[in-house]
Order: sequence, then C-alpha cells, then structure tokens
Amino acid sequence: MSRSSQFQKPNKKVIIFDFDGVLADSFDHFYSLNRDGMKHVGLSFTKEQYRNLFIGNVHQGFKNFINDDQKYLTFSEFRNENYDRNYYNKEGGVKLFPEALTFLKKIGEKYILTVASSSHKNNIKNLLEKNKVLDIFGLIIANTTTTKAGMLNEIMKKFNAKPSEVLMITDTIGDILIAKKSGLKTIAATWGFHSSKLLRSAKPDCLASNFKMLYKQLKAF
Repeated sequence: MSRSSQFQKPNKKVIIFDFDGVLADSFDHFYSLNRDGMKHVGLSFTKEQYRNLFIGNVHQGFKNFINDDQKYLTFSEFRNENYDRNYYNKEGGVKLFPEALTFLKKIGEKYILTVASSSHKNNIKNLLEKNKVLDIFGLIIANTTTTKAGMLNEIMKKFNAKPSEVLMITDTIGDILIAKKSGLKTIAATWGFHSSKLLRSAKPDCLASNFKMLYKQLKAF
C-alpha cells in the first residue's frame, strides 16, 4: 500500500498539531525575532505580551498591539527579512523537543498526522525532514493568511473526516477555542507558549504535561 493511500484510510482518526510549542521548541526564537521587530519600530515587547497575543488571532493581535498601519508594515517586513536567519541561527536554531521524535514514530502508523500552523511551511518541512519524520505527516498547512479555523476545515475536508474523528493538540487557548467551535476534541500541551493555568481556563478535553502522558491520552481517543 502506498503512503498516500494509507493516509486516505477512513478508519484512521486525524490528529492536528499546532507545530510551534507542541512539537518544536521555538518560543525563545520567535520571541527574539518579534521583540527585535518591535524595537525596530520603536516599541518594547515582553514575553508575557507575546504570549498574550495567542489568546486570540495572533496576526490580528500584532496589528492591534502596534496600532499603526505603517509601523505594522515595517514590522512585518523586518520579521520576514529576518525569519530564516532567526530560525536557523548559529546557536542551532529551532529544534524538535527531544521526546517528540519517539512520540511521532509511535503514533505515525495509527493516526493520520497533520499540522495547522501560522508559521512558514518550508521551515516546518525542513525541520521534519532533517529529523526524518516528514513522511509521517499526511498534510501540512502553514501560512500567515489562512485562518486557523480555515485550516481545520481544510484538513477535515481533505480526509473526509467528521469532527468526532479529529483531535487537535495545541499549546494556546486561541487554538483550543477555535477547535472546540469546530466541534473537535482538544488536548492542551503545557510545555509550550501558554501555562497550564491559562490553558485550563479554555476547558480543553485533556491537559498533557509531557509526551508520555500525551501518548496515553491519544490511546483513549
């Protein structure tokens, strides 16, 4: 059986990962990039302020925070120009969490694995390919223009999956709220952008504090 036909098997449930903060240890890299971008337009930007943008739509959050169209354009240009340099910096760049590789390999044959992310698709694919797990994923949707709700709908349509057959794993309450609105089950990963206390306020179906716990919760899905 080919890999593509295997992804289409109707009896497999679909797992949607928010990539950064769940599979990739990227918070410090992205915070540094956005902090420098804010400084470039004359604004200070704390880690807490950055985390708070993910309570809702992060792109709209940036626009609201800057509150100036020209400054936002300058900030966006700075971020785009420095994105890859920051992602692949000399200190090693963004990496997968150490436990993520074993976890992905354990679940790769049992579920259809997908990604819905507001990051750059090429960077995600390169990181997964570098770790030899790219072919485990059935679909990766990553861009700054499609809404997260639109990504979830596209994934469900692609695999002809009902909401009851789809689970989202994320580290932000913004994603939890969107997934719940779409009728999906959710697991909140507490090692990412938002704290367990904040994640709990969005009432996910489960909270996982490590990949071992996440694996056990997936088995019950």
